[in-house]
Amino acid sequence: MPPIPPKSACTRQLLAVPDSAETRERVSGWITGLAEGSSVAWLGDDVPPGVPAIRPAQAAHWLGREYDALVFEAGADLHPDALAIAAGLVRGGGVLLLLVARAGSGPFAERFRRFLMEPAVRRADPGSALPAPQAVRPEGRLRLSAGQRRVFSTMLALPAHPGPLTFVLTAPRGRGKSTLLGALVRRWRAEGVTEVRVTAYSPASIEPLLRVLDPGSETDARAPQAGVYTAPDPLLTGAIRPGVLIVDEAAALPVHVLMALAGRASRTVFSTTTAGFEGSGRGFRLRFLRALRRRGHPLQELRLREPVRWAAGDPLEDWINRLFLLDAEVPALADGAGGADVVAGRRVHWVCGERLARDETGLAAVVGLLSDAHYRTRPSDLRRWLDDPALSIGLLRGSGQVLVGVVLLLAEPGLEPGLARSVWAGERRPAGRFLPAVLAAHGGFRAAGRTALRIVRIAVHPRLQRRGIGRRMLRAAERHGRRRGFALLGASFGADAELLAFWEAAGYPPLRVGFRREGISGLHSAVVLRPLQPDARTEIALVRATVARDWPVWRAGPLRTLEPDVAGSVLRSLPPPAAPDPAADHEEVRAFACSQRPFEPALPALRRWLHCRPDALNALSPGDRVLLQAAVTESEDWPRLCARAGESGRAGVIRALRRALCVALGDSG
Repeated sequence: MPPIPPKSACTRQLLAVPDSAETRERVSGWITGLAEGSSVAWLGDDVPPGVPAIRPAQAAHWLGREYDALVFEAGADLHPDALAIAAGLVRGGGVLLLLVARAGSGPFAERFRRFLMEPAVRRADPGSALPAPQAVRPEGRLRLSAGQRRVFSTMLALPAHPGPLTFVLTAPRGRGKSTLLGALVRRWRAEGVTEVRVTAYSPASIEPLLRVLDPGSETDARAPQAGVYTAPDPLLTGAIRPGVLIVDEAAALPVHVLMALAGRASRTVFSTTTAGFEGSGRGFRLRFLRALRRRGHPLQELRLREPVRWAAGDPLEDWINRLFLLDAEVPALADGAGGADVVAGRRVHWVCGERLARDETGLAAVVGLLSDAHYRTRPSDLRRWLDDPALSIGLLRGSGQVLVGVVLLLAEPGLEPGLARSVWAGERRPAGRFLPAVLAAHGGFRAAGRTALRIVRIAVHPRLQRRGIGRRMLRAAERHGRRRGFALLGASFGADAELLAFWEAAGYPPLRVGFRREGISGLHSAVVLRPLQPDARTEIALVRATVARDWPVWRAGPLRTLEPDVAGSVLRSLPPPAAPDPAADHEEVRAFACSQRPFEPALPALRRWLHCRPDALNALSPGDRVLLQAAVTESEDWPRLCARAGESGRAGVIRALRRALCVALGDSG
């Protein structure tokens, strides 16, 4: 058995000190003094010189690393996602020190202040010494925990398995899954199994695994990287086809990348933490594992439960989990309460985040339902749900007041005419106006001026699904929107045929399909929309007719890889197409060439314009003429277009196309 770090008997310390210039100097001296013999870092925007820095926006890139002491700037603009990640970076016996500034206002800030007063959070007196970490270091030949031994024994024979097999290893953070995988790889290599490769978002994210392969290396681990670690790209291109492939920290990779990696070896291991806020979050379970089963992959799921990097019952883990409700579960239904009659006669009640924040049990039930139903729920989502005054929360409770349905509606103001034009031209992307901006991007300027409600989340208890409760909640949302004077109600989600069928049956046909796959779900996004006011119906019908006119070009070009069942569902929902408008096409061509109108939305107009004005190409060089025809008429893929244009990426090709069209427009008037 190879040596790996032991289960730590040490809990971690959570320390809070008030932020000030004097305190920062004191904390800076403390962390600098620890740096000589300990692994330390400072997570924030104002890191002192000489201290290893982690920026809040980049915190996820440090997943998998371990520190003895970490300083976190808990300022007025708290970064909830970064704080949750920071807690997982501190090893057993270590210290997480919060530099606490005056918190902002709002329900979440009040929640954070309340949690800071709990006994788990130690307060440092101004004159007292800051504590040193008591981190445990591996010494000699160390043993696996009981849970790790069970998983190790189960997976040990994987290289010799006679046929395809996929292991899925999941665990909360701190359970030692990466070090366990390192132990397996080391054992396999000792037994002569050389065709083993490990991939991940980056080598740094699987540092514990690489350290097991080379115990003398602290962080670099160049030797095992050279022989074992492989970046995802060579695997995706087929340049490397290992006998056994381990994908660690799998949720940090987009779902469509995971799907591609699943076919690169017959024996695979996908390992990830189960925190729904990291990477693709629960998309790993909701989308990826479900797709593997549909493909017929033989799956064996394994789980590590007991902590290894810190002691069971660690106060920091418990504090973070409760602060952000990371362990919130679906509310339990009474035995036999599985029928639709559980909500008979019940109505959806609407509350704001401030009111929900005062009901901890109700808040946990809401988060549990939403987390179970959606690809990713982050700590920052909790803050937004509590603090955003534009958010309405609809709650449907069944018998016994058990929460069985939740819908979140976000109010989005309409766009002023000038702003709508700027959105269409690709010059502006106003925050908080998603649905109006979608309409503006399709040229629906009048519709874009109307106020909208966007369904940002909807969830029904898993035991009560397919009983009409979701549609009932949509009807309640429509009544709520009409009472408040909104003209539109819509949603955006990862498009699969089943979801599209649900929304269309409820009266929400698709308006748009995104041109690129989402990293979290691995799907193209779909936007559905329903008018709530009579005047809006005609305007939305006009937009949908233009989408129907342009759909064949998109389907043959940027949406050529769209799943056939999704494409068929969209096609069946489309109305008769609008007639071409040469003047509008000319305006759109000019907006692409001379402004920032994106290529894919403009592609149908570009193709119609070139078809009607072939003489416009006469002023172009032969190379530009071929490039323009390849991109617009033939819809070549971007790698081929890059090769034609001599560019390294899409942005360079777009610049070349804009220059060519500017010349063509000048020649054709």
